[in-house]
Amino acid sequence: MNYDQLIKNWHSKASDEDYFSKFVFEYLAFVAYLRKKPFREVSNDRAAIQTLKQDDAIRSRYLERIESERELKTAWETISIELERFRLGNASGSSDEVEEIKWWNCSHAHLHEKTKEEHDRTMGVIHSLSDWENMVEFWYSIRNNLFHGGKNPQDERDQLLVHNGYTTLRPLMEIFLRNQNRGQSD
Repeated sequence: MNYDQLIKNWHSKASDEDYFSKFVFEYLAFVAYLRKKPFREVSNDRAAIQTLKQDDAIRSRYLERIESERELKTAWETISIELERFRLGNASGSSDEVEEIKWWNCSHAHLHEKTKEEHDRTMGVIHSLSDWENMVEFWYSIRNNLFHGGKNPQDERDQLLVHNGYTTLRPLMEIFLRNQNRGQSD
């Protein structure tokens, strides 16, 4: 299978339709890229997510874009304000809820590596515009809630989170694809 073309096709498809569809297609491109490109040695999506949280080069490039692109910065500010109002967790009602929220504030490979400070920080929020680990966790949580039935396309809050989830994830995919076209991160 030609994963390069598949990733590009999902990324392209994410520019069509409503924001729920856009986010789903962008997330598919995102996770396929992580698993087939820079982090292909990891065993599952969670391991790829945790590895991405530790990637300082990608983190730096993305945070630079937040500072230089007004729309991206505004989207993260909107998300942050909404999550301060009502924290994000796994809304599917599944038994995974407690487990899922534990990954917030964690960039380590394993939960038991979290420090006391990391455990004590509020989970389910974006603490600042440089809170890379929780930005990545936000996308993963939105994906989980969408795929497990916790998001409603008619709910205003869900619309806001998914719309801004897409708006914030798309620039990361652009970074990935630009790197891929340059032969980096292969």
